[in-house]
Amino acid sequence: MVIKSEKAEKMVSEKPRGGKGIIINNRYLDSHELDNNLQGFYVNELESSGEIGYHMHEGEEEIYYVLEGNGIILDNGKEVPIEKGDVIYTKSGESHGMINTGKEPLKFIGFIVKKSFLPNKLYLK
Repeated sequence: MVIKSEKAEKMVSEKPRGGKGIIINNRYLDSHELDNNLQGFYVNELESSGEIGYHMHEGEEEIYYVLEGNGIILDNGKEVPIEKGDVIYTKSGESHGMINTGKEPLKFIGFIVKKSFLPNKLYLK
């Protein structure tokens, strides 16, 4: 399956997760289209000076890959600068937020994976 960029569902949100500014989410895949624990695949653009509010993930993990721009991740209360090529990984039970410190949109891929309660490996006897 190939999903062309023009087929992605564009969603505009104000004050994402209680933050400030605007984020544009381009949704390529959503949980109802998948046969696994992936909850969706998005390419996001956080406007200049925009913020994703600090929040916790429970029962799921979130991964970001920064495509363009720079900013700060609030990683479990610690401020960490981010830029193109960085990966942000938030495990279940951890918290994060994001601030765009640049003059251009901070563009990143994001996906959420529902935590599986099955063992990672199956052992056959």
